[in-house]
Amino acid sequence: MNDRIAALAVWLLVLVGAIGLATPPARAAGFEENDTTRLAAVSQAIKSFEDDVSSALHDLPSNDAELIESYAYVELNLEAAHERLNTVFMLVAVSIYLESSSDQLLIASVMHGQLLPQSKNFLQEKQNAIASMAAAHPANQIFAAYSDRAKVIFRDRAIPLLDELSRRIGDLQR
Repeated sequence: MNDRIAALAVWLLVLVGAIGLATPPARAAGFEENDTTRLAAVSQAIKSFEDDVSSALHDLPSNDAELIESYAYVELNLEAAHERLNTVFMLVAVSIYLESSSDQLLIASVMHGQLLPQSKNFLQEKQNAIASMAAAHPANQIFAAYSDRAKVIFRDRAIPLLDELSRRIGDLQR
């Protein structure tokens, strides 16, 4: 995981460097600190969910490989979703603190054109993956609860937030 964080940090430095070289005319992206607060709250909800699954995973009997694999699958999907949302968070935060509105718009353009739509699809895939464990274990109420919890976090909170950010960026680009 440290390699991923290091790679993300390098990627962000490259992006900030590229922003310094580009100067497209435009208005500020219009992100607010409230956006980072909301993203952080969703990210924390995913992390809390991930921690709960991890804790449950460690309490499983060591001789039930299929169940261990299923819990690990849910945990890995949550970890991946958490990392993706953190990427969105970092770009929104960087954009807020950039002084140049053209630099802000450049980040917003990348987010609108690639990161937000891909992240929305990615989170939907992670929600579906977690739901697949409930379908694979219909008698296990814990997986049913995990599926419901994933829907609340991803479908009801994260995806609408990404849609809102994308819509706001799209409105600025018109």
